[in-house]
Amino acid sequence: MRPGNSSTNFRDRTLAMDEHSPIKLIISDFGGVICTFDYRIFCERLARRIGGSAEEIYALVYGSDLQAEFECGRLTGPEYHRRVMGLLGADVTYEEFFPMYGNIFTEIPATCDMLRRLHGRYPLYLLSDTNEIHFGYVKQTVEVVRIFDECIVSYEVGAMKPDPPIYREAIRRSGLPAEACVFIDDRPGNVEGARRVGMHALQFTSAEQCAADLARLGVVIP
Repeated sequence: MRPGNSSTNFRDRTLAMDEHSPIKLIISDFGGVICTFDYRIFCERLARRIGGSAEEIYALVYGSDLQAEFECGRLTGPEYHRRVMGLLGADVTYEEFFPMYGNIFTEIPATCDMLRRLHGRYPLYLLSDTNEIHFGYVKQTVEVVRIFDECIVSYEVGAMKPDPPIYREAIRRSGLPAEACVFIDDRPGNVEGARRVGMHALQFTSAEQCAADLARLGVVIP
């Protein structure tokens, strides 16, 4: 997905930044930063639909490498749906499954507000471990996703955090040195993964804390 702005606007906003700040690009995780999420919401919906226990569904669906295969792009949405239906011996159509599986996210309003304010001044990239259904659903339903200049998602890249290739793909697309980028993620291991490739990186605990950490790096939030 290439939402939002042209490369010309990217360059214009890069040039508009404080020349004394080392940060020229802000890269954000999605789950845990922009939205909270809970896989059990899906399991409870599916349990009501087909009968059985949500805990048993959770164990079958998330207790193996199936989710990682999906998020690394080894399975398409329909292929994943067929695998889940096979595991459960169920028969739910893909059209019904898509929103049932995808609608597990709740926006964090303070983060969304901070990103909208940053968007007028800095290029923004999204970098997320996700899959074809989840990202397809949030592109339709989470408005703030549309402001990102680039979306680097694991199922397209074929790699997940904290492995270096997904961070390097963001650096490659930006044309900037790693040290000009700051990455925000709620998981310490993913933060360390970004630091290992040379990025600045911040662990997210709240939008207020994140804004303060960005300010310490010289990022100006209008």
